[in-house]
Amino acid sequence: MEDTVTRCDMDKAETDAKHILNQLGSLSSYLTGMGASAEKDSCFNLPLEIMRKAMAFDVSVLYEVSNVVDNWLILEITRVFDPIGYRSDLKEGEKLILDMDNPEGIYINEVKAYQSRKISHINVPNQGCDMMGFVYLPESLGGGYLFGGDYCGQESGVRDYEASVCEIMCNFLSTILIKTQLEQLAIFDSLTGLNNSRSIKEEVSRICNRFDRKTGAVATIALCDIDHFKAVNDTYGHIQGDLILKEVGEILSSSMRKDFDVAGRYGGEEFLLVLDGTQDSDTLDIIERIRRKIEGHAFGKADKAGNPIPGESLRITMSFGIAENRSEPEPCDALEWISRADRALYRSKRDGRNRTTLWGEALDNEDCQDCQETA
Repeated sequence: MEDTVTRCDMDKAETDAKHILNQLGSLSSYLTGMGASAEKDSCFNLPLEIMRKAMAFDVSVLYEVSNVVDNWLILEITRVFDPIGYRSDLKEGEKLILDMDNPEGIYINEVKAYQSRKISHINVPNQGCDMMGFVYLPESLGGGYLFGGDYCGQESGVRDYEASVCEIMCNFLSTILIKTQLEQLAIFDSLTGLNNSRSIKEEVSRICNRFDRKTGAVATIALCDIDHFKAVNDTYGHIQGDLILKEVGEILSSSMRKDFDVAGRYGGEEFLLVLDGTQDSDTLDIIERIRRKIEGHAFGKADKAGNPIPGESLRITMSFGIAENRSEPEPCDALEWISRADRALYRSKRDGRNRTTLWGEALDNEDCQDCQETA
């Protein structure tokens, strides 16, 4: 009995209006501190915790709006906090298909929140009451979200200030999602998820600027591209080509040292890798591991519509050119640094592809000699 009383007192304290409103200050700091590199759904972690703990909802849930077809609302269940297991129908990764004209009682607030683009907390007899809010996101940035909580026990009423707090949180989330997604578009390539051409070039320039301030600094870049990529597009179509670019991006990204190395899509099927604090001999070992990994990887094959073909795959290879830069005796600028890597890549291509070449003055001298002999 004593435990029950203690729990009730705790719930009342946790759902006190002043306490809940104070959570908004923490949420504001949490959201504004998020950078463009944060995962898209991570901004919902604290709001979902506020729903379940501060407001004492039995369950909190996050849906991503996947699609709307005629009168059907398709939601993907992205996150569920349900420690007691009240809602066995909510499983992360699964999709709900809801009839917007005649929704089931248990999902009525999901439908109403989406239709009104506001907060919905309709009390459903014998099923308690949940509160659902709509988080707006333009279609070009991925569409919207629904998030909220569910009272599954005796408590079945949503207070006015709770609905107001949920609405404020939805507005916060919409603003921060749009901001971070626009920042990501400015930094990251939408197809591969790697840094885009502008930001990877800026990374090279940033390191070059550091050479002026720090003695003994060293870094290496590797320029690489997919061998015979035009033939892939011509034979299998551009959808297949895009799928290969995406997979290559995933391999490169997973092969980089976190917080040290950066991979970017330089343009088309070309990629630029920046390995900070690494000299060319060490970089050669790293790049050769990546090259062999790509050579042995089975890239998923798709039909002209982009649908996977079970049991079928494609093999591709990549060529690499590596160039080192040092603060001493005299570093080269960003343009020349990338040009050196490009010249080394050209040699890899000329020597048969699917190989790695280190830039050196001897390489340039050999190419000059070849040009004179050809002339």
